Amino acid sequence: MVRIGGIIVVVGIIAVFAVSFHFYSFEVLTDVKVSSFGEPVQVGDILFDVQYVANFEFLEKTKEFKLAEKAEIDRGLIEASNEKPTHTYFQIQVTAENKGDEIVRFTGGQLHLYDDSNTRFSPIFVGYGESEISLVDLEPQKAVTLTTQFDIEYDEEMQYRVGIVPNRHGMDGTQEIAFICIKNCN
Repeated sequence: MVRIGGIIVVVGIIAVFAVSFHFYSFEVLTDVKVSSFGEPVQVGDILFDVQYVANFEFLEKTKEFKLAEKAEIDRGLIEASNEKPTHTYFQIQVTAENKGDEIVRFTGGQLHLYDDSNTRFSPIFVGYGESEISLVDLEPQKAVTLTTQFDIEYDEEMQYRVGIVPNRHGMDGTQEIAFICIKNCN
């Protein structure tokens, strides 16, 4: 009797795991899109066109941003951003067009730069002007063009890709991610 009860419990546990895995797999399967040089790619309702702009050794903050940043630093909310990178600012331009019917939030933190060895670089917010990505609510059927940059040890021969990864801060309604080659694409 105990043996049959034990078997029933084990079968029940396995059944619960199987059902849980079945429903969980629908939630976390990610569709990965890869785009060649110059090709726009759609992630969820947003059509992205990402282009390499240039490298910079210095990006000057606006006077308005310096004042706002100082107030935030004094309150202990943030650390100062750097106008001068540790290595080189690798700047990209992103055109994002909302093809859907609802407002979609998009942040610079959803973009990452990858090199040949798949080293991931996060974007750096400097505060040099209105065209810099921080937080954008994309209106339906409208497009915006913004820039962001990454502090990297730039290599002229290296291939660079931008990854677009939705997260809880924006575009959280999609299970798609995209990788777009923007420099030295083969």
